Amino acid sequence: MNPKERLRAWGAEPTGEVWRTPSSDLAAGIRGGEPVMLKVARIEEERRGGRLMAWWSGCGGLPVLEADDDAILMRRATRSLLTVPAAEAEGVLLETVLALHAMPAPPASVGLVALTEWFHDLVDEPQAYPLLARTADVARGLVAEAGPSVALHGDLHHGNVLELDGRWIVIDPKGLVGHPAFDVANVFCNPSVQVATARLDRRLGRFADRLAIEPDVLAAWVVAWCGLSLVWAHRAGTWHASAASTVATALLPRLR
Repeated sequence: MNPKERLRAWGAEPTGEVWRTPSSDLAAGIRGGEPVMLKVARIEEERRGGRLMAWWSGCGGLPVLEADDDAILMRRATRSLLTVPAAEAEGVLLETVLALHAMPAPPASVGLVALTEWFHDLVDEPQAYPLLARTADVARGLVAEAGPSVALHGDLHHGNVLELDGRWIVIDPKGLVGHPAFDVANVFCNPSVQVATARLDRRLGRFADRLAIEPDVLAAWVVAWCGLSLVWAHRAGTWHASAASTVATALLPRLR
C-alpha cells in the first residue's frame, strides 16, 4: 500500500505532498478538516520511534491519531522551535523533556534500545583521533554506570519540537532508554555552532539546575553525545560536526 492509499485507509485525503527519506516515507493530507501527516517507517529505528510516539500519545502526550506496525498518522504542525529566540527555546526544551520523562514507562513491546547499544560505534571501536578517543573514554564510563533510567526521545533538538494548538510537541524519537541527561545533550550542539558556543556555560547551569543533575554529570553526557555525533559524521565538514567538536573541546577540561 503506497502512502496515499494508507492516508485514505485512515480517512484522510492526500494533498499531493510526498517525501521519501532513507528511513521513511511521508505524505500530507487532510482529515476532518485538519492537516495531517503520515509517516511510514522503512527501517526498524523508525518503527520503534513510531511505537514510542503512539505510547506517549495514549498517555496524554503526542497527538498520534492512528498507528499500525510501521506507520503513524499525526496532526500536522508547521512551526518549529527554530523560529523561537534562544533563551525562550531552551525553556521550552527543558519543560518538554521533563514532561516526556514523567510519562509512564512504555511496555517492553515498544522495544526501547539501551544506551550501551546506542553508543556501540563510539565505545566498542578503536578511536585513533584524539578527541574521539577522549570522548569515548567518557562515554564508556557513563554507560557502564548504574543510575536513573527513563524512556528517552534520543534526538531532541530545536527542529524536532513543533507548536500545535498552542503547545509544544516532539516528533521523530529514536526510542532509547537510559540516563535522563542524554536527552538534552544534543541541545547543546544546536541550533547552530554560533548559538551552541555562545550559550554553552549558561545552558549548562540552567539545564543542570532545572533537571536536578550535577553540572559535571551533564557535561559528561554532552561530551559523550558529541563523540557519538562525530563518529556518525565521519568527521565530515558539516556544521553539526563542527558544533560537536567545539562543544566537546570546551567541556572536556571540566571532567579532569
